[in-house]
Amino acid sequence: MTRIHGLDLARTVAIIGMMVAHIGPESFITEGYPSVLFAVLAGVSMGIITVNSASVRDARFRLLVRAVLLLGIGLLLAAVQSGILVVLTAIGAAYLLLLPVLRWRTRSLFILLAGLVILGPLLIAAQTVLWLPWANAAFADLLSGAYPLTAWTTYVLVGLLIHRLALHRQVWLLGIGLGLFALTQFIVEAADFRVSIYDELNFFGAWAQPTPHSGGLLDVLTSAGLSAAVIAACLLACRVGAVVWATYPVRAFGAMSLTVYVVHVLITTIANGTFLSLGGAADFGWTMYEPHTPETVLPGPDALWPSLFLWQLAGFLLFAALWKWRFRRGPLEGAVHRVVERTVVEPAARG
Repeated sequence: MTRIHGLDLARTVAIIGMMVAHIGPESFITEGYPSVLFAVLAGVSMGIITVNSASVRDARFRLLVRAVLLLGIGLLLAAVQSGILVVLTAIGAAYLLLLPVLRWRTRSLFILLAGLVILGPLLIAAQTVLWLPWANAAFADLLSGAYPLTAWTTYVLVGLLIHRLALHRQVWLLGIGLGLFALTQFIVEAADFRVSIYDELNFFGAWAQPTPHSGGLLDVLTSAGLSAAVIAACLLACRVGAVVWATYPVRAFGAMSLTVYVVHVLITTIANGTFLSLGGAADFGWTMYEPHTPETVLPGPDALWPSLFLWQLAGFLLFAALWKWRFRRGPLEGAVHRVVERTVVEPAARG
């Protein structure tokens, strides 16, 4: 299967954005948008896997295995550190929820998307304002936590539709994405509607809020629009052969985005003292900071920025360029691929 260079470039943008969000100072553009772009790209990959599979059943089984692996990796990463909220779990859960719709007609997918865009924030608003008495607290967190499941399912579905309709209509996708982003930002600015996720909101405010990671209507629309525009811009840039050649290390970085993301989370949480602890670092003798005690102050973003970011970026670019020179897939990507292939092929062989 031939890789689509623009998608690898967009994955690099997403990963670098998340790295900045985890290490650097707070910024409007890195607060929420990179992880949404990562989820939309996961939806595009979902469409690619579906088209390249022998049948719908085969595609669903492959995606099921991938979803379980993403959930497992995400839960493991969340268990060994407390400094970074891991997006992989939300993407894996969204994969599971969208398995039944892989072969739906495009019109049906748009109806589902409209329902998620409108009703998802409504459900989050009900949970936020009315405090619905869910039997399971974990489910309430899944609904209205840092990665609201309705919102992240929406983003993956947007990626699935981009693959189906707009992967080869980049100018059209760029225009729609930028238009949607500009419109929602105009509404936010005109209404002076920038609120903290912890502010007291009425039901309408909770439904429409634009705060990143809130899952509100304006948050979902502006994040999806910007993600679509970035994907289109990267696809357009990679129409030029010179750009494809010049961005080889950057594209190699994006081609192993799962590997880079996992290693980044581990390195960053070791550096900031939140690895293997609920607020304190395990002392391996080679961590950058002493183990955390109640009297210890953990390093803030300014202590790690920009040195840790630049060292990670340079290391990942060098490693990715050298690895891709020899291997088709990144280390974790290759492991996931082998597990999927063995899981899919061996039952078929026995049958």
